[in-house]
Amino acid sequence: MGGASGLLKKLEVKPTDDEYEAIETSRWGNRDVYPIAHDKRTYGVYAFVSYWGDAGITTPGLIGFVLFIILYFPIIYLVPAWKVQKLLEIQVVVAAATLLGIMAWAVHANGGSPGDLVSPAIKLSRAEAGFRVVQGITSVAGTYTGGTDRVSDWTRYGRSRHTSTPAIITLAVTVILTALVGIISTSALAQRYGMLQWNPLLTLQYIQQENYTPTCRAGTFFAGLGLLSVTVFVNYTQNCVSSGMDVAMLYPRYITQRRGALIFSILGVLANPWRFLTQASTFITVLSSFGVFMAPAAAILVVDFWLVRRTRWNIPDLYTPGGIYWFRGGVNWRAMVAYTMGMWPALPGFVAEVSGADGGAISVHVVWRRMYQVSFFFGFAVSAALFYVFNKISPPPGLGVQVDFDVDGSHVVERRTHGRVEKGEGVG
Repeated sequence: MGGASGLLKKLEVKPTDDEYEAIETSRWGNRDVYPIAHDKRTYGVYAFVSYWGDAGITTPGLIGFVLFIILYFPIIYLVPAWKVQKLLEIQVVVAAATLLGIMAWAVHANGGSPGDLVSPAIKLSRAEAGFRVVQGITSVAGTYTGGTDRVSDWTRYGRSRHTSTPAIITLAVTVILTALVGIISTSALAQRYGMLQWNPLLTLQYIQQENYTPTCRAGTFFAGLGLLSVTVFVNYTQNCVSSGMDVAMLYPRYITQRRGALIFSILGVLANPWRFLTQASTFITVLSSFGVFMAPAAAILVVDFWLVRRTRWNIPDLYTPGGIYWFRGGVNWRAMVAYTMGMWPALPGFVAEVSGADGGAISVHVVWRRMYQVSFFFGFAVSAALFYVFNKISPPPGLGVQVDFDVDGSHVVERRTHGRVEKGEGVG
């Protein structure tokens, strides 16, 4: 036991020479979990604009994966999140140039035509087509709700409260334009080569096999280099920092954001991620169904922040044992019940979709399939309404109170109670 205690003591996160040095690391927080110090709030408007721009395995694939890891791990270790914004601003230019270049080449190779963008490969009834469109919206909304849920890991680095606001617009514009570029490129190459392939990396491989010329090899090399850069920074922004912060919140005494990111990156390598692209069609279906699980969670966050608490938080209580956000045993029953009620009606259709229905191993009534296809809208509305009603019936503690986390390390600045502002009140 003595050896284990000594090891844990060595692993404890040490304080640094910043504003929060006076606040020791505890079970409830460390320097990565506390609100960001002012000198590390370095992100401007453009940083958040560029934020959004951004089977078995063969021997060449394994070599490429190893090279990716060699490039990726030093970035995790050496570049803290509050310094990466300059690289992101460069990356958005690289990503745009790469994707537009692939689209321009695809259209040119098809004789200047974007291909047949209208005629569907499978004939659907009007009702079925309508529900499939809504399902597509649900899929995209669910995926990007996950991204926006994690964006708070980045907005905390903003110079001011509203620095990240323009990203609301750039998110929508970037998603639409990127999807359009992908559709045009895929359509043109499908008409040119007779193969339908959405993965740009596999598309480049196929093109090089069909046209093994010096010009083609040079083009695919630079396109692949651009996609490599995109992949590195998508992983950094959407996976690395967020997963590291999640683990740091769970074990702040021993794990920083960087340590957590390295742990998850190592686990990601051990999971043989290339198999997800070549063998796990079920896994891809699950990823496209995030809306089933994310919509109720997003609804609860929105209602809690804007309607229940009216943007007022007692921030120090987030890092205090037994604070007002601990509720009962660490569980907010209002959120749990609202989340479950908004999520469960989509589960039968979700299970059928994952199993391969229509015609798959599991068949469910068409009503359950429709519930799954509109799950984002249904789940959001139901969870939002129930959570609001539950909070009206049984209000949580601390409503109407705002306590900030000052940069000098104290837990104090301002308290607002029902519109009255009191400054300079200390909260231990």
